Amino acid sequence: MATPLPPNRAAFTVGEIAAATGGRAFGVDGATAIRGVSTDSRAVGPGALFVALLGETHDAHDFVAAARERGALPMVLTDRGIEGPRVEVDDTLAALGRLARAHVERVAAARPAPALAIGGAAGKTTTKTLAAAAVAALCGDTLVTAGNLNNRIGVPLTLLSLEPRHQAMVVECGTSVPGEIAELGRIVRPDVAVVLNVGVEHSERLGDLVAIADEEAALLAAARRVAITAREEPLLVARLATAAAERRTFGLAADSDLRLLAREPLASGRSRLRLELGPAFTAAAPVQLELETALLGADAALDVAAALAGALALVGRPATGAELAAAAAALAAVEAVPGRLRPLALGGALVLDDTYNSNPKSLAASLAAARELAARRGARLHVALGDMLELGPLAEPEHDAALAAVAAAGAAETLLVGPLFAAAAARRNARARCFEDGAAAASGLELRQGDVLLVKGSRGMRMERLIDALEGAT
Repeated sequence: MATPLPPNRAAFTVGEIAAATGGRAFGVDGATAIRGVSTDSRAVGPGALFVALLGETHDAHDFVAAARERGALPMVLTDRGIEGPRVEVDDTLAALGRLARAHVERVAAARPAPALAIGGAAGKTTTKTLAAAAVAALCGDTLVTAGNLNNRIGVPLTLLSLEPRHQAMVVECGTSVPGEIAELGRIVRPDVAVVLNVGVEHSERLGDLVAIADEEAALLAAARRVAITAREEPLLVARLATAAAERRTFGLAADSDLRLLAREPLASGRSRLRLELGPAFTAAAPVQLELETALLGADAALDVAAALAGALALVGRPATGAELAAAAAALAAVEAVPGRLRPLALGGALVLDDTYNSNPKSLAASLAAARELAARRGARLHVALGDMLELGPLAEPEHDAALAAVAAAGAAETLLVGPLFAAAAARRNARARCFEDGAAAASGLELRQGDVLLVKGSRGMRMERLIDALEGAT
């Protein structure tokens, strides 16, 4: 399920690369043309720049010779003892971000392409996909983050693929270490920023909820025109108050600038939403808008509201009735993102594939959506959960709380994968069966015709193996 890094044809001279990154060129003329920037020595092409990144488990400097064989010029860390034509910088990761920023500024100088940045603990990729559909309907050709390439490698490579044809950008921004969102904000420099929520995520490194809120809210601080967050997120609302940009909210509360008034689940499996756009979006009396969505659950409905708020703010003026209708139609056409609560019909059961990742907030949302769907279908609910990783000292209480929520949801069957959930099940004497991996768990399922099965876990748990096993058995 890994997303391939997007190729690009970003053009620089070696002198421009050195100037943008604060680096120095050796053995190559500053007027030499470069076309394309890559961090993958296997994919880099002739005449391109190979950025040798230093990771926690790999050092791309080991592949400089391979990149040269493919005709690329390497960008390397200073004092690594690498000879031959090269550009040396103090930090190749930071240099990649600076190159992306320089590329965007050059393209945007000829044709502005406003940027909408999406952040938060849960729902980023779904909201990004929704927002991209609405922005494309309102603005035209839109550059969009592929998959979940939302870190300090994926975001710059996304921006480097900006072309003059693009009218706007929708960029997903994620974090796993302190300061990452602030750095992404400096690279993207979003015109509009939407931060969805705060929850326990990567707390092993990010810390407690207050520290996570500070980290996520750095995207609001980076917004140049409009900063948007959920009215029901007090930690983010408090930080929104300090943003220099115009401040707006979405949510259920009456004082939200874009309010979700109603959500009606339909027999088709879709939901009908009624939204109210306040004066911040209409410059006049509030306007109500109805639309349908194929996405499941109450949190997905709020993702729709967040996406519409971001898209309308990016336009920079009140939308016309025709534009609102076009945005609503675009949102209604969005299907669930693979691995993110996507419904699959398998062997007579309805399987909710939510295997891409998991944290306490996203698990609670997915469980609520699955429970609602099962109730609407008059079906039994089954739950297969893999461990939630990178929670640090919060791992034990959060896994205990997750099992309590599963019990409250009335699951007919609970299958657990991983040592964290196994330990929680033992502590709670939970009515659950534990397995070593997702494929083994598939053999333990007792599904009937029409049942609903939620499958969810952190990326490292590879819970898609359970779904692969079910598909192979049908």
